[in-house]
Amino acid sequence: MASQLKFNGNGLRPTSCEPMKIPLWKLQREAMRPIRNLKALPEDVLTFLFGARYYDTFLARHIRQIPGAQPKSMRRAVYLIFPAHGLLASHERCLRYLDKKGVATTVVSNLPMSKDDQRRALALCHNYIERPNFGYDFGGYRDGVLSLKEELTEVKQLVLLNDSSWFPIIDTTDWLEDVNALNVDFAAAASNYGLPRPDPEAFRDIVFDYQTDHPNFHYCSYALSFGERMIQHPRFLKYWQRFPLSNSKKRTVRRGEIGLTQWALKTGMTHGATLDIAGMAQNLSRLDENRLQQIAEMLIVMDDRRMRQVQQEMNDQLGAMPKADIVRFILATAARKGVSYATAEFNIFNCGFPFLKKSPVWLEEDTSDKTLQILEKLNTPAAAEALREAQDVRARRFAPAKSE
Repeated sequence: MASQLKFNGNGLRPTSCEPMKIPLWKLQREAMRPIRNLKALPEDVLTFLFGARYYDTFLARHIRQIPGAQPKSMRRAVYLIFPAHGLLASHERCLRYLDKKGVATTVVSNLPMSKDDQRRALALCHNYIERPNFGYDFGGYRDGVLSLKEELTEVKQLVLLNDSSWFPIIDTTDWLEDVNALNVDFAAAASNYGLPRPDPEAFRDIVFDYQTDHPNFHYCSYALSFGERMIQHPRFLKYWQRFPLSNSKKRTVRRGEIGLTQWALKTGMTHGATLDIAGMAQNLSRLDENRLQQIAEMLIVMDDRRMRQVQQEMNDQLGAMPKADIVRFILATAARKGVSYATAEFNIFNCGFPFLKKSPVWLEEDTSDKTLQILEKLNTPAAAEALREAQDVRARRFAPAKSE
């Protein structure tokens, strides 16, 4: 019997009480986990103990710093970029936004840029750092933060951004104003692992209960903001000085996004995200069925064969599905794949979220199509810039996008 949608103090829960069956594939996965962890242990230990020392001893000597045109400010930002195709219009848009907000920005580039690109960046920033591409985003953030270590006592707000998203993709909301409205020590655009991750086939049984006590709960590193209390904490600078750099993405997420978030929570920092994930279930339930079907059809699912298979099956049935089941399917997809990706269309058009992730453009053709459709629908100057950039990337990765 299908369960019914319910809201209560503990979140969204199904009413059915059938015993949970654990599939064989999950048992096999968990049985292999200790073996995988054991194989990774030597490199984990080495990078944890010597990652920062290796970078500081052998790679940091190649860092170049150039002062920019922006004056000092008590509000600072580190903007990490990977300009594989040069300094783009969307990079300059982000820098102009920060400049308009009175934020003095340190641009950290993980690749060398041409003299002309450097000139354009220097006109919009306080400092420019060119560094070896090591350590993913937290490696770049680390160099940016450490470049400010003599000034941190004067800093009231420190923002970390990277170019994995187009930002600001809309101008109807102001992210930094939204951050200030939260009035917390540690803020972000979005979070991850605040929701239990259901099996795709059991999406109707989702327990939608947003919590921050999961050991892997973290705020997403593409947009973070620290208030004065967190910046001035004695361990804040030490965290960055001792950060164990690695060229493993999983290790960087575990030590970076998760490690930083868990430290902030354990230290008693107030925290929050501008994207209201806790209220997502109620916000979706207020929409009519036509809009819910549009959101479901535009869900972005990457690197998840089982979820993609269920998504394809659901898309054929959306017109006949009860409204509650469509809501559950959207929530389950968001819980498994992360709201920054899965519900991008809903985030922008219903929540005024000013970020749009770029990687779906080149990772899979279906997600590429959907990202381009979002940009075409937005029809703003920022979206037009992003669309040109996305089409350029797509042309190198896939066949031309299907016209509407």
